[in-house]
Amino acid sequence: MNWTQFLLGVAGIYGIYYALNVLYDLFIHSRAPQAADGGNELTFDEDSPPERVIPKPTQKEHEPTAKEGKAVISSGPLQSTGGINLKQLVSLMQNDVVEYSKAIPY
Repeated sequence: MNWTQFLLGVAGIYGIYYALNVLYDLFIHSRAPQAADGGNELTFDEDSPPERVIPKPTQKEHEPTAKEGKAVISSGPLQSTGGINLKQLVSLMQNDVVEYSKAIPY
């Protein structure tokens, strides 16, 4: 048996297998009952208005707690100045305020 005969045999087996799968699916599909409601539909019956949730204040949220009397080192509270848009970012890079390692592709 050479490679050509082997590959043709494997292709023939796969072809017969997939043809039988298609015929089986067509046979099962013809016997499947049709849905009376027309298909899958997701509905919600109850309407609930949105509720405002106010978080409860916690004590010393920024400080880590020590377990079993062990000392914990804190890096301090995190601070952020907020987000900026792309034009502001480009202007900050041009003024050498922000260090960047790659040029922005346009």
